[in-house]
Amino acid sequence: MGFGLPGSYPFHEHHTARNSSSIMASDSDYTRSMQKVDVRYGYLMIFSTIIVFHSLNNLVARYVGTPKSVRNDPWRWRNLFISWIHGMICGLWNISCFLLYPEIFEDLIEHINYFTYMMVAFSTGYFLYDSIDMYLNNRLKSNWEVTLHHIAVTSMFWSNVHTGLCIGYNCVALMAEINSFFLHSRKLLQMYEIGFNHWFYKLVTYLNLFSFVSCRGFSICRIFYGMYVEPSRVPVVFYVCLSMSMVVMSVINVILFWRLFKSDILKPQKQQPKLNGNHNSFYRKDE
Repeated sequence: MGFGLPGSYPFHEHHTARNSSSIMASDSDYTRSMQKVDVRYGYLMIFSTIIVFHSLNNLVARYVGTPKSVRNDPWRWRNLFISWIHGMICGLWNISCFLLYPEIFEDLIEHINYFTYMMVAFSTGYFLYDSIDMYLNNRLKSNWEVTLHHIAVTSMFWSNVHTGLCIGYNCVALMAEINSFFLHSRKLLQMYEIGFNHWFYKLVTYLNLFSFVSCRGFSICRIFYGMYVEPSRVPVVFYVCLSMSMVVMSVINVILFWRLFKSDILKPQKQQPKLNGNHNSFYRKDE
């Protein structure tokens, strides 16, 4: 996620000048970024992704059997399975971005090429698809945590796709999808009633916790660091929106990690949890 709000200067008379330099810097960054990519391809990717995931959802509903444990709520199974697919694709794509373009970290605001840009557009399309899917199935209120997450993420991602700025920060933010692959794998194993003591389930839980700290933790810390050291390179309004999004994401992730740690490490359960209808239990403890 990209950002930038002018911070407080010791002397009030510097504030107006700093705002002006911030606007000029952001305009200059925007011009350079949009010379490197065509935003029309970004929008094409977004809408294509929505259509592809909608079609994939229909294929899963028709050809992939629903586990016995959630046959009373097949939507929940399909939604989690589609999320797992997105996590796998985006996770591999994200790793490839940093392997192929390690120079991303040289300038997370101005970095842009079609490979990284399209990944951000792809994930923007997925989050929009998932929001639409929840709306059509009357799940927005019951899954308010996921709804809040999608609003926070999609608003910032769309802005960056449109302006071509902060794509590097989006790549850092999407490191979370590496963890999402293991997070959703954990829930899928529960749906298939794989025992908590099974070696494969234990492996997934440990990989989930490790990737949570290393991927989600790093991405949040790196974005906050960037907000502190280079706030003058994007408009004030954008920074304010990012600040609210980051607060939401930080709170959600702290709560999620604690629930996972308590469930899988502090209180390892001896029997399968009772699976309820809470979306993909992304932010709720398994009972």
